[in-house]
Amino acid sequence: MFTIFYLIFFGILGAIFASFAVAQVWRLRASQIANDKEELSRKSNIKILKNIINKKDKVDRSRCLHCGYYLRWFDLVPILSWIILRGKCRKCHKKIGYTEIVAEIFGFVIFSVLFIIFNPIHGSHIDISLLSRIICLYIIFIPLLILFIYDLKWSLLPTKILWIFNILAFIYWCLGTYNQQDILNIISNLTIAIIFFPITYLILSLISKGKWVGDGDWILALGLVLLMPNLPIFTILLLLLSNIIGLLFIVILSLINRKKIKRGAQIPFGPAMILAALIIILLQGYIFQILVSVY
Repeated sequence: MFTIFYLIFFGILGAIFASFAVAQVWRLRASQIANDKEELSRKSNIKILKNIINKKDKVDRSRCLHCGYYLRWFDLVPILSWIILRGKCRKCHKKIGYTEIVAEIFGFVIFSVLFIIFNPIHGSHIDISLLSRIICLYIIFIPLLILFIYDLKWSLLPTKILWIFNILAFIYWCLGTYNQQDILNIISNLTIAIIFFPITYLILSLISKGKWVGDGDWILALGLVLLMPNLPIFTILLLLLSNIIGLLFIVILSLINRKKIKRGAQIPFGPAMILAALIIILLQGYIFQILVSVY
């Protein structure tokens, strides 16, 4: 009974966090456009964000991107409000889009599944160490979702959000290693992982001037490595899975657009890395079992 309650509670929390993250995506985009002359010159950007660009209200409230209608509390209930309003603004009746509902459902599912996997509550006993890590992981979900959506939509990774994510990821890593004995081995494993993935991507980015690897990809990789179990094999798996998912993105985009992806075309790699990291986090228990059986 209590397990179901916790699943629903954390699921709702995940939907709320996802709703907040999506709202920040639009605020960040509006801020970037307002401060970037090149972006400001694009009419498509101005059209959809005209109601929040350069708006400095005393109270920062969510509003409709089409008509500027300030959303009330009953317009902001995750999942339910979108379904009740059939994905449209209450005032102008224009379509809101699917980003919000997909993100909120995704948040609900991910938070519930994470609780099942890392369940820190066993009867009357609560594992404080595990609870602190899962809470940290829940908070990390916000900047990760912002980065995922932003890069998927505009092929950009906001630097500010990247470093917020990295700080939170470092806290998560510290929570998982502070009471372990072999500190030297832990640090050496982390160093190998960082050299193998983030540093390699930094070098590739510098050599190609951002053409082979995006300028923000190595920063994102740094934080994602900190979320992995402290074994270099997980970083290798993260890199391989990221590239596989990236290739799938290319195939899907080719099918959707019904044309071949040209050589040298830039594909947002951030979402691929984030999805890969999430899959590994969720399946790390099974991966450990496979590694133990092999070795």
